[in-house]
Amino acid sequence: MALSGRGRLRIAACLLFLATPAVAQSRPGKPAAAAPKPAEVAATTENAEQLFTKLDYDRANDVAERVLKQKGLTHDQLVRTTRVLAVTYAILDKEEQSRDAFLQLLVYDPDSTVDPALGPKVSTPFMEARGQLRGLPSKPGLEVVPSVRSDGGQLRVTTRDPTHLARKVVVGWRWTSTGDYTTSTVGVGEAIVEVAPATAGRTRLDFYAQALDDRENAVFESGSPTVPKSAFAEAAKSNVVVGGGEPRKAEKSGSIFGSPIFWAIAGAVVIGGTTAFLVTRKDAATEATLSPSIRCGADLCR
Repeated sequence: MALSGRGRLRIAACLLFLATPAVAQSRPGKPAAAAPKPAEVAATTENAEQLFTKLDYDRANDVAERVLKQKGLTHDQLVRTTRVLAVTYAILDKEEQSRDAFLQLLVYDPDSTVDPALGPKVSTPFMEARGQLRGLPSKPGLEVVPSVRSDGGQLRVTTRDPTHLARKVVVGWRWTSTGDYTTSTVGVGEAIVEVAPATAGRTRLDFYAQALDDRENAVFESGSPTVPKSAFAEAAKSNVVVGGGEPRKAEKSGSIFGSPIFWAIAGAVVIGGTTAFLVTRKDAATEATLSPSIRCGADLCR
C-alpha cells in the first residue's frame, strides 16, 4: 500500500525520536547536573584489607599500590599492605607482579605464609618467591643483643640486608616504661650502641631498633617505639663507682686469722717443731735385731 506524503513524514519523525538519546530536562539557562563520581577510597592499609574481604580485588590492588607509594610506613603497615598487593596480583592473573610482591613480602617478613584455601593461583607465585628467598646470601632481618647492668651497658645491633633496602638503623632505649627514648642512628651491618647508667631503682631497659629505607619505611625491626623489647639489668660490680671516683677496695677482716703476720708465725712454729722432731727421734727400725726362726712342724728346724 502506497503511503501519502504526510504518512511518510510521520514515520520519519518517529524514527528520529527513537534514534535520539533522551536529554534530561532542565530549567532554561541552567545546565544539567553531572552524574556523581564514585567516592575515592583513602589509601590506607585498613581500606585495602576491607576491599579484599569484600572480593573487590581491583580496588584493593589499587589502594595497596597507593599505600606503598607513601612515606613513613610502619613495619606492620608495610607487611600487611604488601600481602594484599601480592595476593590480588595473583587473583588478577598478574603472576610476575605477584611473584615480585611476594618476594618483597618475604624480605620484610621471612616467616610469612599464605592461606592454602586461596588455591594454586596464589600459592604458585608464593612458592616461587620463597625459592628466590632461599637463594639470598643471608636471611633478611634485624637482631639486637642487649648486655646491660645498672651502671650502663651496650646494645649490639646486627642488620642483615641482602637486597640492600635499608639506608640507616634507628635505635632507641629508655630505663622507664613511659616517656621519650634516647635514640641513636647507626649504619647498616654491625653496630654498638652505648647505654647510660640506670636511674635509681630501675632495672628494666626498654629498647627497639628499626632499619629504614630511603622513604623512611621500617623495612626491618626488632621491637618498636610502641611495643619495645625489654632486658633486665645485672647488678653493678662492687668495685665500680658510677659517676667517677676511685674503685672501692675490699674491706679488711677483723679476725686474727686474716692477718698475714699470724700465718707467718704459725708457719715458723710448724717448721721448727717438725725439724726438732726429726732430729731427736730415734729410728727404732735401725736398732732392731732380727732373729729369724724356721719351724719344721712343731719343732725348730736345725
